[in-house]
Amino acid sequence: MRDLSAHEKHEFQKLQKDLDQKKSEILELGRTKEKLSTRVEEMEHQIADLQEQVDAALGAEEMVEVLGEKKMALEEKVAELEEAVADLEALQDMSDQLAESSKELELELREELDLALGAARDAYRHRDAALETLADRELTITKFRELTHQLQEQCLQLQQRVQSTETSKFGMGGAEQQLAEILDFQKTFAETRAQTKAVDLELRRLEAEEARNHVKYLLSFMPPAFLARGGDHDAILTLLLIPRMIQKTEILMSQVREKYRSLDKVDRTIVLKGHSVAQYTFRSRLCSYMYALQTFLGCFESALNVCSPEMLLKTGAVYPEMAAQEKSLDSLIDLAKKDQLDENLPMDAIEKCCGYFCTMFSVLFGETINQARLIVNGTRMLDSACDAITTDAAAIKTLIQGDSGDIGLLCQHAETTCEVIQQHLKSARRRVLTDHAAAIHIAESNLGLDKDCSEQLFTCYQHAVKMMKTLQILLKSAVQAIITNGDLDTGLSVDKLKEMASISCEKVYDTEDIGPVATIKGSLSSIQQLAASLAQKMAECENELAISGHLSQQREQNAENESVQPIKIRAQAAKKEAEEIKILSRKLEARDSDILEARLALREKQEELCEMILRKDVVEKKLATQQHEHELNVEKLKRKLEEALNQLKRKEKEFEETMDHLQTDIDSLEIERGQLKEKLKSVGKKTMLSASGTDNISGNITTTSGLQSIDNKFLMQEITALKEALNSENQQRKKLMSNILRQKLESLDPIISPLKQESIDAKIQELKQKTNDLSKNIKQVMTFPIVPDLRRNKAHDLEGPPLEKALPVYQLLQRQIVMKGLKERADQLINEVLEEVIQRTVGGMAEANFAVFPNREMAAAMQKNQLLAAEIAIPHEGQEQVFTVNVGTQELRKIHTLLCY
Repeated sequence: MRDLSAHEKHEFQKLQKDLDQKKSEILELGRTKEKLSTRVEEMEHQIADLQEQVDAALGAEEMVEVLGEKKMALEEKVAELEEAVADLEALQDMSDQLAESSKELELELREELDLALGAARDAYRHRDAALETLADRELTITKFRELTHQLQEQCLQLQQRVQSTETSKFGMGGAEQQLAEILDFQKTFAETRAQTKAVDLELRRLEAEEARNHVKYLLSFMPPAFLARGGDHDAILTLLLIPRMIQKTEILMSQVREKYRSLDKVDRTIVLKGHSVAQYTFRSRLCSYMYALQTFLGCFESALNVCSPEMLLKTGAVYPEMAAQEKSLDSLIDLAKKDQLDENLPMDAIEKCCGYFCTMFSVLFGETINQARLIVNGTRMLDSACDAITTDAAAIKTLIQGDSGDIGLLCQHAETTCEVIQQHLKSARRRVLTDHAAAIHIAESNLGLDKDCSEQLFTCYQHAVKMMKTLQILLKSAVQAIITNGDLDTGLSVDKLKEMASISCEKVYDTEDIGPVATIKGSLSSIQQLAASLAQKMAECENELAISGHLSQQREQNAENESVQPIKIRAQAAKKEAEEIKILSRKLEARDSDILEARLALREKQEELCEMILRKDVVEKKLATQQHEHELNVEKLKRKLEEALNQLKRKEKEFEETMDHLQTDIDSLEIERGQLKEKLKSVGKKTMLSASGTDNISGNITTTSGLQSIDNKFLMQEITALKEALNSENQQRKKLMSNILRQKLESLDPIISPLKQESIDAKIQELKQKTNDLSKNIKQVMTFPIVPDLRRNKAHDLEGPPLEKALPVYQLLQRQIVMKGLKERADQLINEVLEEVIQRTVGGMAEANFAVFPNREMAAAMQKNQLLAAEIAIPHEGQEQVFTVNVGTQELRKIHTLLCY
């Protein structure tokens, strides 16, 4: 056993030396591998240097001789690509310009469409109103004709009766005959006059329709920029809107003046039993509103004739809002047509219209104002308001019972103050010359007033409106109170009338409660101060206005020197733009010729590029061959490394075999030990039997038994020595086995711990996101395919050469490019997923420094098809057999579904 253990130690030391030697060889191989990798890098640098040298060394003649055949085969494709590139370059500038203006054009077209729809709705409304008026006129004409026919029949019947009853009176019959002739003449005259009016109306309708069609045809020739919101078309409509609204105010004032006459006197009976006072007050209020609207519209009209073209376009941008304000005037005109203008009509809409135009003028033009026209219209506005205030004050004064009190004194004060204000306003209006009021330029109409004169006038207008509303409400409530009492002869007490005045003042005025008397007196004083200041300033500048009597001559000189109207400037600018467009078209034609020359130069450059590409291909081939040689060298080194590893494994196998041999020896020793134990037991039994057999054995026998006991002691010692040797041998064997297992464990690859389910892997999430994006793009491309419009060829034949991007071939090429890009993305994603699977599979990755490769077992498992795990036959004819198959949850569910259904 000692020799055996010594031999084993010697063998183990020898194997340990061999193992150290193999490790040193492995280290040397690693160093050689690093040296070879550095050498590979040096060779790559040398390859790059050689590539540059080859580019410099190769000549054009050799390349043409070697690759002439390929060049001839690719000439057609190169020519097609050259033409496509030339077309794209020719249209590049034009496409950039179109791309810049496409968004603006789209927005303008949308705004234009909205405006056109609104105009169409307004036109439909006007057409319906015109049809209704025509139908009403035709109905009245038919009724009138029926009435005349009935009257004619009655006249004939009366004539027959007269002739039958009074046949004796021949002279009277002649007179009646003359009367009938006169009636017939009047009838025929009325019919001819009505027919003439009908013909005139029809001719006017035809002229209006013709003018409308004329404007529509002219607008069809205009560019989209002309019809855009805030463009020249809106500016023209604004210039037409202002005078039209002024004329409508004149029509309304003439109608209300004809309908409601002025009053000679105001007493209690007229106030309580009639409506003449309320009607005259309504007439004055309406005229005040109309003059206020004329004031601000006149400022607009004067400013639009002298402003800059940019300001004109800015004003045209708010044309839809101004046109909406015109509806308040249209509603009043409709009521005037129906004879429904009365004192019960609310004035809120027209008041808002006046406030809107005043605010818009201050926002758009500021201090640019025609002062002469402002004074004329503003004084008329305040004059009409004073008439309404005076009438209401006189009517309220007649309703007071007994002593007048504060309200009576207030009414008397209002009458006297309004008379003074009207005198000041008339004097100021008389001092404004007609030439100044009709002046076009702002400098000619400047009267030296303050810059905020328009704001002061609007403030006084607001005070006048509030006083008119307050007195109107007070008069209505007082009349209603007297009527409810039933006694028309007795008026109202001063206290009750003052209470009503306080209530009406609180409804109109938003200021603190200081009493109706103080509030109305304050408003009257502000209006009186403005009227007095206007009269004083106009008196001061009267001499200056008289000195400037040669105003007409200055206007002619200024018309020559100063700029023309802004609308004419815009017209000239539009003409210049049209001329510039013609010049640009000529420049484009010249540029097309330059592009053709550039195409020829491009073809020459393309040929040079082809030659360089051929040179590059040759150099790339040489580089590929050198890379292939380097790869072969790397494979040889890998084979050597594998051989060294195999040799190491072989040595380990031999060491294991020796260990197995030692194990068999140890087993045989243990068997011998068992046999010795059995012999020892048998010897012990024999000694025990001999000792207990007989007592009379001689001394010789005792001596022999003593010798046997000594032999047994020696045997026991030998057995204990063998046991110790066996234990030491087992310990050494276990130590060797543990060392071998430890070395094997250390040589294995480290175990990669699997990730927890709760943790989120960034790489997996990235791959999922890429997969979702790719599937979304593929579904979008497959679900919404772009079908090329083949019908455009006819339109292109008529319009000229088509754009390259508009051709169906270009769209088809674009779709093929998109599909190719999606396919490349899918292949790249598959490669990334496979690399991730290989990296996450334990032992499935081959050792490499530059990329991730699967080992042979992993590659075979990935390429291997699915194997049949089990086949279940229902019903089965043979004997039943039980097999155990490891399946997952999804596979078990699939098996259940197949068995159930």
